[in-house]
This record gives sequence, structure tokens and C-alpha cells, in this order.
Amino acid sequence: MKKQLKMKKQLNLNDICSKTEKVEDCTKLDIKTKTALVCFVLFLIFRHCSFDETVLKNVDMKPFSEPIQEMVVNAKTFREKTLVGEVFITPVADYKIYGRVYDRHYRPARLYWASVYPYDVSIGFGDFRHKEVYKAVKVKMAATVSYLSWSGPAWRNHLSKYFKEQSMEHCFTNNHIRPANDNVKRGIKKLRKKDVVYMEGYLIKFEHKLYNGKSEKGISSTSRDDEFRGDNGYGNCEQFYVTRVVSRYGDFR
Repeated sequence: MKKQLKMKKQLNLNDICSKTEKVEDCTKLDIKTKTALVCFVLFLIFRHCSFDETVLKNVDMKPFSEPIQEMVVNAKTFREKTLVGEVFITPVADYKIYGRVYDRHYRPARLYWASVYPYDVSIGFGDFRHKEVYKAVKVKMAATVSYLSWSGPAWRNHLSKYFKEQSMEHCFTNNHIRPANDNVKRGIKKLRKKDVVYMEGYLIKFEHKLYNGKSEKGISSTSRDDEFRGDNGYGNCEQFYVTRVVSRYGDFR
């Protein structure tokens, strides 16, 4: 019996020692893991806060140049389902834009028009590329409208040096976006303010037929200097069916 007790005690001591070693190993791993996580978080914060100067690859367009638009003739209408009905989409023009994100807004899909285009992305091109301009201009998004504002000192001290050839309004776009697929949607969701982005796809007109029997129509702007017009206020912003998004986060298509 005594021998058995001694054996049990030795086994217990061995178990305790092995468990202690495992705990120490786990603690060491935890410290390494925590250090790695802290470094990763700091990297993400730095990347989020840094002013993006990325030159995007595999893009056949000059950075911050005028959007490329080519009207589509005899385009075929195609149909897609939404959460509240079906939308019939007709391309109006092939469209590409390369600029800086000034705001990105998501709308809950339970809203009728949000079912057609759930994202708004405000993009500036031309002199909107500059850090000084970004810091001086304020962008506020309300519903589907983007508002630009700046103070008198901001104009005198910063903005007046830019926009000599084109107006600020000409170089600023508010894009109502419908992603072509889930991968494009991921690319749009990753976008943050200050990011450099390239998008391509179609400017569209659409008819949204709701399950409750109602319908709504919309059409994209096709001019940089148009005024508020169109059914239900549509027409002065880009209704943009996006098939590709390129940013520092990757190429999504």
C-alpha cells in the first residue's frame, strides 16, 4: 500500500510539473500572439489613417484623370432580383473612374431604392488628389445626396491654388452603386475615406418592380455639369453598375 501511495504521489507530481510546463508554454505563446496582434492592429490603424498615394496596377487609365465614358447603343436589358422585387437594368454608357474616396455610405436594403443600389461612394478626381484639398474640403452625405463645403480661410489659404481649369463641382462625383457580384461588393465594403480607387462598369437606367405592385424608375447622369433632374430626383448623380473595383486592398471583379 505504501509503495502504491508513493507511486501515486510521484505520478501526481509529474502531472503537476507537466501541466505547469504547458501553462508556461501557453503563456509564452499568448505573449507572442498578443504582440503579433498589437502589431497587426497598429498596422491597420496606420494604414487607415495614412493618406493613400497608391498607384494602382493593371488599370488602363491615368490616375485622377477625367472619367472615361462611352455611350452604349442598343443595349440589352437584364434582370436581377432584389429583397423587395425585381430590377430591370439597361446600360446607358460604359464608365470608368479613377479618383479618391471622400465618403462611403451604406443604406439598409429594406429601403426600396437601397435594394437597387445599397452603396453611395463619393469620389473626387483632378485636383481632389491632393492632401491639402482633402483636409480643406468637408463632405457630408444625407440620404442619397453628397454636400461639399469649405470655409473662407480654407479657400483663400488652400483651395484657391487648385481647380483653375475645372470647378470643384465638375471634379466631384456621387456614385449610387449596385455591385455586379459578391466579390465586387467586398471590394466596395473595404473602401475607406482617403483611399485611391478605380471602378469600371456601366452607367444605367432601371425600373424596379416591387412585390407590392408599385414600381420606381431611375436614370444615371451622363454629363459632368448637369442639373437636378429625372424621375424621383434621379439624374444628377451616377447610377453605377460596378463590375470591377481596384484599390490598395486588391482587385475585385
